[in-house]
Amino acid sequence: MIPKKLDHIIKRGKDVLTNMRKNGVVYKFDCQNCNSCYVGQTKQHLEVRIKEHKCDIKKHVSNQSVVSKHRLSNNHEFDWVNTKVLHQESHWKRREIAEMCFIKRQEHSINVQKDTENLLDVYDSIFKCM
Repeated sequence: MIPKKLDHIIKRGKDVLTNMRKNGVVYKFDCQNCNSCYVGQTKQHLEVRIKEHKCDIKKHVSNQSVVSKHRLSNNHEFDWVNTKVLHQESHWKRREIAEMCFIKRQEHSINVQKDTENLLDVYDSIFKCM
């Protein structure tokens, strides 16, 4: 008789990825110094995209993102470590739509993406309830 069965030895399922190792996500990080936040989406691993946000501040001011402009103009810093994954979606267009919805839900977003501005006001209540 074999004392241990294979299912006790072999690990079941896949390892759970940390948020920073996930890809194809809509994410949000908050400013540590005010109520502002930023919502974005990436097909890359989230840690790669966060690194790009951090390094963007080194670019010429004309090429900086809204994140870097907020950091420099207000002398603020974002809470990179506690970046939240709001949604995971591998399909690019669906991920972009999800990003727009999450941006619309934020009261203090620094995003300049205004793709939802032409939607009827009736959709505002839908986005806020999601």
